[in-house]
Amino acid sequence: MACGVQQIFLETSNKVCYNAETENKWWPIRENARVKRMKLICIGDSLTFGYGVRPSQRWTRLCAQETGWEIVNEGISGDTTGGMLVRLRALLADRDICVQRPLVLLMGGANDIFFSGTDTGARANMGAMLNQLLSLGVHTMIGIPTPICAENAPPAWAAVVDFRSAERQLEQYCAWLRRFSKCFGAECIDFRADFFDPNGRLKRELLLDGLHPTPEGHQIMARRLCAHLKKDNDD
Repeated sequence: MACGVQQIFLETSNKVCYNAETENKWWPIRENARVKRMKLICIGDSLTFGYGVRPSQRWTRLCAQETGWEIVNEGISGDTTGGMLVRLRALLADRDICVQRPLVLLMGGANDIFFSGTDTGARANMGAMLNQLLSLGVHTMIGIPTPICAENAPPAWAAVVDFRSAERQLEQYCAWLRRFSKCFGAECIDFRADFFDPNGRLKRELLLDGLHPTPEGHQIMARRLCAHLKKDNDD
C-alpha cells in the first residue's frame, strides 16, 4: 500500500478526471482546489446523527449556524463502516460531485468494534472510503470518534457488547485513524481529544450514557469543527 493519493483512471460526467499538469498521468483533478467550499457532508453513525440530543443541539447544526456552511448530516444510529461504505457509493453515483467538490467528513468504527469485537473491518472500510473520495479529488476529513466509558454503558446493551474490551479496542483504533489520516494526507478532526482533561482523565460528564455526547459535548465538537472549517476557508 502506498501512502498518498493513488494513480487512478476515473470517468465521471462523461469526462475523464484528468490533470494535464501531471504529465499525462491519471490523477484526480484539482482545478477547483482553490474554490471556497461551503458544503460539508458528514457520513457516520450515532455520533454524527446526534443520538440522545435534540436536532438543534447536534454538533453539525451548531457548526452550520456558526460558520454559515451547509452541513449535511448523514449519520445513522447503529450503522457500521460497512453501511457507510454502501451509502458513500450511492453518494458518489451523483456524477456532479466531480464538479461540486463538497468536503466530506467520515467518522465511524465504534459499532464495528461493538458488534465484532475487532476494528479490522473498520480499518478496511475506512481505507476504501477515503481512497474512493481521493480518486475524485474530494477534500476528505477523518473524524476521530469520541471515547466511551464502559462503566456507564447501558446495562441492556452489555448483554451483547463487551464494553470494557471495546473501550480498549476503540482507543487503539483511534490511534490508528490518526496515523492513517497523516499517511494519506486527510485532515484529521480529533473530536476524541476534547473529552479528556490535561491529565488524560476522561470527562465522564460529557457522555450521556457512557457512549454518546451530552449537549455540552456536542458544543465542544462543534467548536473543533468550526475551527477547521474557518481555517479551510482562509487557506
